[in-house]
Amino acid sequence: MPISSELLKLVPFGEENAVTGRLLWRQLGMWSAASIKHKLNEFAAAGLIERKRVMREARQTSLYYRTQNE
Repeated sequence: MPISSELLKLVPFGEENAVTGRLLWRQLGMWSAASIKHKLNEFAAAGLIERKRVMREARQTSLYYRTQNE
C-alpha cells in the first residue's frame, strides 16, 4: 500500500481529535516532517481531509482531521 494511503489512514476523525502534521509524521515513521505536511496540505486542498489553523504559543499551527462522512 502506498505511503500516502497509510498517512491518510492515520488522520483522525473529528475536529476535536485534530492533530499536527509532526505527530502524524512520528506515527508513520517515514519521509520527512516537511514532506508529510506538504502531503497533508495536498489532501486538504483536494478535500480529502480538513485543515484547521490555530495559534499556539505565539505561532500558527495547522491541525488535520477527517470528517465522519468520509
